[in-house]
This record gives sequence, C-alpha cells and structure tokens, in this order.
Amino acid sequence: MKKEDRKLKAALELKRKIEEDLGLEKKEESSPASQSLSIQASSYNLDFSRLTVFTDLYDFADFNISDERIADMMESHDFKNKKDFIRYLRKEYDILIESLKKRHDEVSMYNLFITLMNVGNVKEALRTALNLKNTYSTSPLGYLALSHVLFFVEDERWEDSFKIYLSMSEDKMASFVWEIFKGNDEVKFPRLSSRKYLLDIGMFTLPESQIPRSVLIDRICHKTYNPCGNAVCNLINVKNGGEMHEEKSPYCYLESYTKALSLYMKGEYSKALRAIPKIRDPNFLYFEGLCHYSLDEPDGFNAMIKEISKIDPKAFFFLSLSADVVKSFGLAEESSAIFRISPEKLGDDYHTSLRKLIFEFAKIKGYSPSRINFGMKIRRYHVMRMFFGYRTCKGVNSKDDKK
Repeated sequence: MKKEDRKLKAALELKRKIEEDLGLEKKEESSPASQSLSIQASSYNLDFSRLTVFTDLYDFADFNISDERIADMMESHDFKNKKDFIRYLRKEYDILIESLKKRHDEVSMYNLFITLMNVGNVKEALRTALNLKNTYSTSPLGYLALSHVLFFVEDERWEDSFKIYLSMSEDKMASFVWEIFKGNDEVKFPRLSSRKYLLDIGMFTLPESQIPRSVLIDRICHKTYNPCGNAVCNLINVKNGGEMHEEKSPYCYLESYTKALSLYMKGEYSKALRAIPKIRDPNFLYFEGLCHYSLDEPDGFNAMIKEISKIDPKAFFFLSLSADVVKSFGLAEESSAIFRISPEKLGDDYHTSLRKLIFEFAKIKGYSPSRINFGMKIRRYHVMRMFFGYRTCKGVNSKDDKK
C-alpha cells in the first residue's frame, strides 16, 4: 500500500470514529471524505436532568442553539434548579445573584461564582471562590473556582489550585485539557459525550503527523456553534494564508491575536504590535516579541523572551527548514524542528544570539539562512482559557462590565 493511501485510510477511519462519537447518521452512501461534519440541533434531545452547575451548559455549545431557545425548551421540563438555569440563560443576572446569595449549599455557591465571572465582577467572584473552598474543603468545586478566577487575573497560583482539582475529581475533560496545555503531544483522547469542541481545539494543537490537518479543518471550520470554534477557525484560515474573517467576538483574545497575526503576515509589523492583546499569556508575549524582532528592536524582543522564561521555564526555541519563511517568520511548527535550544543557553541578548545561531546552523548544514525559520514551544494557554469558558471571557474582557 502506498504511503498516500495509508494516510487517506487513517484519515477516513478517524473521521468515521468522530462521526460515531457525535452520533451523526449517514444520509447517503457517498464518500465519507465528501461529507461535512455538521450538527443539527433538532435531531438532539437535550437532557436537562443532567445539569447540575452552570458550566454544564457548555455541553450544549456543541449544538447551534441560542441561549434563549434553550431557556424556552427548559420551560416544559422539570429538573433541579430549573429557575436558576432559565434566569442564567436569559441573563437576568441581578435577580439570579440576589437569589443565589441567600443560599449556602455547594452548588448554589459555585453557580454564584460562575455568574459573577460572567458579569465581570472578578473581585466578588474571588471572594466567593475562597468562601466556597473554605466552606466545603473536601469538594473539588472550590479549587476549580479558585483556579478559574486566578487564571483570569493572571495569578500563577492558578496552576496549583487546578492540580488539586484534578487530584480530587474524575474530570476527564479537565485532565485532557491539562495535558494539552502542558504540551503533551502524546496525550490520549478521552471518549466523551460533552464539550466536543474542546476535543476539536485540543487536537488542532497537536502535530499534523498525528492528526491530519484536513480532517481537523473539516471538523472545526464546518461548524460555527460557539465563539471558541469560530476563533480557532479564523486562526486556521489566517495561518493558511487566508484573510481575517469578520471579528465576531471582540472580547475574544484569540480573535484579537489572529487579527494581529494577519497584519504581521502582511509585513505590517508596527500595526500588528499595536493590535496584539497586552496580557501575560506567553504565546501573546512571544508574538509581541516577534514584532519587535522584525522591526529590529532587540530590547523589545529580549524583554518579551525574558518574561516568557519567568512564566514558562520549560519554553524553548527551535529551528526548522522552510521553503518560504517570509510570511511565517518566527512562527514555525514545532513538529518540523531540526534543532532545539532553551533561552537560558542563549545568554541575555536573545536577539543577537538567535540570529547568530541561525547563520551558524545554516553554514554547518549547508543551507541558505533564508531557508531557516524558527519558533518557540510554549504552553498552550488558549486551551485553558477555552476550558474555563467563553462566557467568562466575555464577562471579564468586555469593557462595560463591572470589575
């Protein structure tokens, strides 16, 4: 069997398993490769009885259903805390918060925390998370809430809290996302019935040799069921040389990153530098550094790499060969790496040392320096952000919300 045939067979088999997991029924006997992966909400019976906390609603983000429609559907069902969920979906936050504050059971306190994060009241959310953790010390929800809020206030202690949550719970999705975040390219995919869009996004971060990129593009970009999927699809399009699609979620850091990336790939480095979100996500800091590198601003590049090394000590540079590095300069895929080196081995002037390394490596290997691209392996913060949820991103990042 030819190598191409084996790849096609593997891709079709993966697609078959994906369709099986999603519960998709074949409408016709045409080639599986020609069938798009779409989800029809009408073909699903949403099981409201399984809802416990507000974050369970993210399961429904796999379907193209509005919050208002889900709330309308809930009206004809009986399940625990039904009124809370309906108020939450209809954004009746003031009434909901007042009601939840009067209750002190574990679930109500966690739902209060989530609601406060969704309206951008981070200070009150932090107090609620600490109260939940102290009141129910044997419950994983307190540690999940604390990790959630610490992540969004850029407090590095969020990792310790998340590790405790993992040790206390059996949350397979959280374990999967944690491995993706850490850069484990050998992570095993759990067979889950919830939040499948996180599986999509998690798979996209892995080497193309493991998951065919064409399958992922079909799986992610043919569905527009949630802001995270839209943002990743936009990123895929720009990375492939396409134009930036219309920005659908202005609060989304990944969309802002993609907008800046689009400018960068056109050589508009100064505009890209102004457009990049100024947050302590090492991936964004690296991109900001790349803009400085391309503008021949050593101090700016060095400052960004130094900051990254503080946040992610295991981050490293790598070199790779490429036929065209002009548009993707500094954005090489780690799967194509031919040489790896930690920033600390480059001294304090990363800018000068990296340039020197590229020329020396090209000379030793007999390559033209113009064929050498580089990148940086950094933990995948965007996957954690998506795990905590786009509703929080909207609440925390929207300008008009209470902080």
